[in-house]
Amino acid sequence: MKIITRGQFISKTLASFAGMAFFPNLLSAQQEGAKQTKPQKGPPLDVKLVQEFVGAAHKDFDKVKAMLLETPDLLNAVNNLGGWDWEDAIGAAGHVGIREEALFLLEQGARPTISVAAMLGNLEIVKAYIAAFPQMKDAVGPHKISLMRHAKAGDEHALHVVEYLKSIGAKE
Repeated sequence: MKIITRGQFISKTLASFAGMAFFPNLLSAQQEGAKQTKPQKGPPLDVKLVQEFVGAAHKDFDKVKAMLLETPDLLNAVNNLGGWDWEDAIGAAGHVGIREEALFLLEQGARPTISVAAMLGNLEIVKAYIAAFPQMKDAVGPHKISLMRHAKAGDEHALHVVEYLKSIGAKE
């Protein structure tokens, strides 16, 4: 069995859905970024700052934007809650269903996940993940929240994802 890297998977997935609005310029931005030199690695972010940022992502989109403007490195910062429970801002927005925040974070370069795609109602992306990795139908995000619950957090935008997940026997 040939193992593909995360980058290869994302590139192939995005290429197969070239006209989709979910990741409008992500592929070209990644290719442009590959040509640029790597920025200098700075000191680690303060744990309390990361906790505050991820906490705000559950309920305060304005604070998320302000904190990100002040400290751009927070974008993909991950809060370790212990017991293999890791959460970033986009993960928080995904499981509480803050669509506008998730889209904003993706536009800023946040790492996309199947859970966020489910919440946003991007059925083609969810299907692509599951086609490549069938066990992903039972994937969990932060706090071990199921893919199904992420889709349900998307309300009317993700009803078709909920129906699809039900049809393939995804766990609640």
